[in-house]
Amino acid sequence: MNRFSKGITYSYHRNIGWQDRTIRTIVGILAVIAAIYFYKTNMLASILLSVLAVAQFGTVLSARCIMCYFANQCTIDSKEKKALEAKTIPYEHSKN
Repeated sequence: MNRFSKGITYSYHRNIGWQDRTIRTIVGILAVIAAIYFYKTNMLASILLSVLAVAQFGTVLSARCIMCYFANQCTIDSKEKKALEAKTIPYEHSKN
């Protein structure tokens, strides 16, 4: 399976660490709050913010990000990598 088809089929391993997931959770919560705020006045902004929130929460729950995969970035730190290896959970290795 080549890299592109692996990326679009979402069959790669986890590639975002706990810091990245924390930031994405905060951004998702803020997007939900903003979507609720703009619900009555600007429906387009509310829909776009809702899509952003769903995307953020999806990456948080799966610990996978397609943009990080195609950029060949893995934000998992060494301590978390050791913990994942101990639990035999696969993760992407960045080629830095």
